Amino acid sequence: MLNQHLRIAVLFTSLLIGFSHNAFANGQENVLSPKQAMKIATKHSAGNVIKTEASEHNGRAVYVIRIVNEGRVKDILIDSLNGKIVKPEKD
Repeated sequence: MLNQHLRIAVLFTSLLIGFSHNAFANGQENVLSPKQAMKIATKHSAGNVIKTEASEHNGRAVYVIRIVNEGRVKDILIDSLNGKIVKPEKD
Protein backbone atom coordinates (compact mmCIF):
# COMPACT_ATOMS: atom_id res chain seq x y z
CA MET A 1 0.00 0.00 0.00
CA LEU A 2 2.81 2.40 0.89
CA ASN A 3 4.57 1.53 -2.36
CA GLN A 4 1.41 2.41 -4.32
CA HIS A 5 1.10 5.75 -2.53
CA LEU A 6 4.75 6.49 -3.25
CA ARG A 7 4.28 5.76 -6.97
CA ILE A 8 1.23 8.02 -7.09
CA ALA A 9 3.10 10.81 -5.31
CA VAL A 10 6.02 10.54 -7.77
CA LEU A 11 3.61 10.57 -10.73
CA PHE A 12 1.78 13.65 -9.46
CA THR A 13 5.01 15.48 -8.72
CA SER A 14 6.36 14.81 -12.21
CA LEU A 15 3.07 15.89 -13.80
CA LEU A 16 2.99 19.07 -11.75
CA ILE A 17 6.56 19.95 -12.63
CA GLY A 18 5.88 19.36 -16.34
CA PHE A 19 2.73 21.50 -16.34
CA SER A 20 4.34 24.22 -14.25
CA HIS A 21 7.21 24.50 -16.71
CA ASN A 22 4.84 24.75 -19.70
CA ALA A 23 2.55 27.24 -17.98
CA PHE A 24 5.38 29.56 -16.95
CA ALA A 25 6.84 29.39 -20.45
CA ASN A 26 3.48 30.56 -21.79
CA GLY A 27 3.11 33.28 -19.15
CA GLN A 28 0.36 31.38 -17.33
CA GLU A 29 0.85 30.97 -13.60
CA ASN A 30 -2.33 29.33 -12.28
CA VAL A 31 -1.98 25.65 -12.98
CA LEU A 32 -4.35 23.01 -11.66
CA SER A 33 -2.73 20.23 -9.67
CA PRO A 34 -3.34 16.60 -10.61
CA LYS A 35 -5.09 16.11 -7.27
CA GLN A 36 -7.48 19.00 -8.03
CA ALA A 37 -8.15 17.54 -11.48
CA MET A 38 -8.95 14.17 -9.92
CA LYS A 39 -11.43 15.79 -7.52
CA ILE A 40 -13.18 17.57 -10.39
CA ALA A 41 -13.36 14.36 -12.43
CA THR A 42 -14.75 12.26 -9.57
CA LYS A 43 -17.41 14.88 -8.84
CA HIS A 44 -18.46 14.64 -12.50
CA SER A 45 -18.34 10.85 -12.71
CA ALA A 46 -18.37 8.55 -9.67
CA GLY A 47 -15.81 5.79 -9.46
CA ASN A 48 -12.19 5.02 -8.69
CA VAL A 49 -9.35 6.84 -10.43
CA ILE A 50 -7.02 4.29 -11.99
CA LYS A 51 -4.83 6.61 -14.06
CA THR A 52 -3.93 10.28 -14.31
CA GLU A 53 -1.96 11.51 -17.28
CA ALA A 54 -0.81 14.84 -18.67
CA SER A 55 -1.79 15.32 -22.29
CA GLU A 56 -2.84 17.87 -24.91
CA HIS A 57 -6.25 18.32 -26.51
CA ASN A 58 -6.88 20.90 -29.25
CA GLY A 59 -3.72 22.76 -28.29
CA ARG A 60 -4.60 22.94 -24.57
CA ALA A 61 -2.81 21.21 -21.72
CA VAL A 62 -5.18 18.76 -20.04
CA TYR A 63 -5.20 15.99 -17.49
CA VAL A 64 -6.72 12.73 -18.66
CA ILE A 65 -8.36 11.13 -15.65
CA ARG A 66 -9.33 7.47 -16.14
CA ILE A 67 -12.14 6.34 -13.85
CA VAL A 68 -13.59 2.86 -13.42
CA ASN A 69 -17.08 2.35 -12.04
CA GLU A 70 -18.98 -0.96 -12.02
CA GLY A 71 -16.61 -2.42 -14.61
CA ARG A 72 -16.91 0.53 -16.99
CA VAL A 73 -13.91 2.69 -17.80
CA LYS A 74 -14.29 6.37 -18.65
CA ASP A 75 -11.70 9.01 -19.56
CA ILE A 76 -12.44 12.55 -18.43
CA LEU A 77 -10.33 15.42 -19.76
CA ILE A 78 -9.78 18.35 -17.40
CA ASP A 79 -8.26 21.63 -18.63
CA SER A 80 -5.12 22.10 -16.53
CA LEU A 81 -5.45 25.88 -16.44
CA ASN A 82 -9.10 26.50 -15.64
CA GLY A 83 -10.36 23.16 -14.26
CA LYS A 84 -13.18 22.85 -16.78
CA ILE A 85 -14.17 19.49 -18.18
CA VAL A 86 -13.09 19.24 -21.82
CA LYS A 87 -15.33 17.14 -24.00
CA PRO A 88 -13.42 15.32 -26.74
CA GLU A 89 -14.78 15.77 -30.23
CA LYS A 90 -16.66 12.81 -31.61
CA ASP A 91 -14.92 10.99 -34.47
